[in-house]
Amino acid sequence: MFSIDFETAFNKIKQLKMTVLPDFFLDVIIDPHMPYEQLIQEIQTVYSRGGGNLLGPEARFIAGGNGGNVAKTLAGLGISTTFICETSQLGKQLIEFFMHPLGVKTLITTTGDMASSIILEIPHGTDKHNVMFSTSGSVTDFSSKKLTPEQWNVLKESHSIAICNAQNYQMEDLVEAILREVPPSIAVSVDFSDLTPHLQRIEGFRHRILEHPTRSPSFITGNETEVQLLAKEHNKTPEEAIKILSSSYSEIIFGLHMATKAEIWKNGEQLSIEPCFKISVLNATGAGDSWHAGFMTGWKLGLSISESTIFANAVAAYQISTGKIGSLKEIISFKTSTPCYNLST
Repeated sequence: MFSIDFETAFNKIKQLKMTVLPDFFLDVIIDPHMPYEQLIQEIQTVYSRGGGNLLGPEARFIAGGNGGNVAKTLAGLGISTTFICETSQLGKQLIEFFMHPLGVKTLITTTGDMASSIILEIPHGTDKHNVMFSTSGSVTDFSSKKLTPEQWNVLKESHSIAICNAQNYQMEDLVEAILREVPPSIAVSVDFSDLTPHLQRIEGFRHRILEHPTRSPSFITGNETEVQLLAKEHNKTPEEAIKILSSSYSEIIFGLHMATKAEIWKNGEQLSIEPCFKISVLNATGAGDSWHAGFMTGWKLGLSISESTIFANAVAAYQISTGKIGSLKEIISFKTSTPCYNLST
């Protein structure tokens, strides 16, 4: 169990207000039900005969995007969650269809274009690797100038704000403005997501976001590659890279989530290292986003850093092993009944 009981956590969680922005994607997730080598061979066969249909893969349609996934997870845990974005009229209708039943409140402008992704989730042992084909729509230019007075009011009344996805080429401006304008008591977390298409922007991320003159982000999260790229330490291990990164930006808490463990660092010191849960992966997409939501929830509930890390691991593991967003009660039950990896081996 955690240091607070379920009833206390449930009552606390109902008081939290969190806001997420700005990326919604309509995700088409395709499970080919075959290993990578066979998939490539099947595609080559169809391509070589001039095109045609490849029968067998399963497709699902979900509300996605890093921000969309974080918002859904927060709302599923019982937090009052507001999602802010710009999309098309169709995008707005899809967001309402997918997110409103989960309890996500939305503040959407419909003056833009909808973003979408086709995601191949390819089996890899007991895990899955995903390959994404994305069209970013209005996510690409969501600057602080896009925020309406109503949206600014919601941001300034939040307990926590999550800003996601470097596919927004105005991300630097958006984070800068929010850090400058919202009260310092509000925790601001940032997930750049996949940085490999944005190598030329990393120095700007470090200078404009991590070194923000008013105040630093509260929390930065990423996987192994994202941490190595942000630290500019491609040849270091993820653990070495995050130590260097946290030493360089001593006011920020950094989270590193991996398949078998998660680590939290600040000022060059490891605050926690916790094993992930042993599961079979049903859906790989959104694992890092649900982990992000889980950690911020645990942290704002008043759990210790180690407990927040365990909670985040449980939230992510539950989601990718069941294909569902877990409630607070389901996450606590999952945590007590599911084995973890042994980090000593």
